[in-house]
Amino acid sequence: GRHGLSVQALTLDFSGTFFEGGFGGIDEPGSPTATGLNPVEEKEEPQCPPGLRQYETMAVLRPDMSEDERLNLTQKYEELLVAGGGMYVEVFNRGVIPLAYSIKKKNKAGETNTYMDGIYLLFTYFTKPESIKVLETTLIRDDDVIRSSTFKIRK
Repeated sequence: GRHGLSVQALTLDFSGTFFEGGFGGIDEPGSPTATGLNPVEEKEEPQCPPGLRQYETMAVLRPDMSEDERLNLTQKYEELLVAGGGMYVEVFNRGVIPLAYSIKKKNKAGETNTYMDGIYLLFTYFTKPESIKVLETTLIRDDDVIRSSTFKIRK
């Protein structure tokens, strides 16, 4: 069907905007599969629901967190996003990465720690622009999050 083609073209349109570094999502330039027409590998990109925007939040966590703590934190933010009307929330754990420069962070107990590396998490999701404020405030107040930044994905 012709219809299937037009859908494919749409999906293709913004597959490249997704932050795919390190996930093997992008083929060598000039290779025949670089057009992304390989249906086995291409994960169907969700269409953005009306009124929502696509965002990406990068959070750097304390490197000394346990696996359980990290999973709990990830779940907490997934739930926060969904509670704020977020959809298609995905989290990529990029593991511990050395920071470009050390970050000092004071926790609620008033202790200052200096971090040389951190656990990088990347959240990708669609949500209402007004729910970003809540997310950012929560991230800033979180002792486990050394730093974070949220980007709107432009199409």
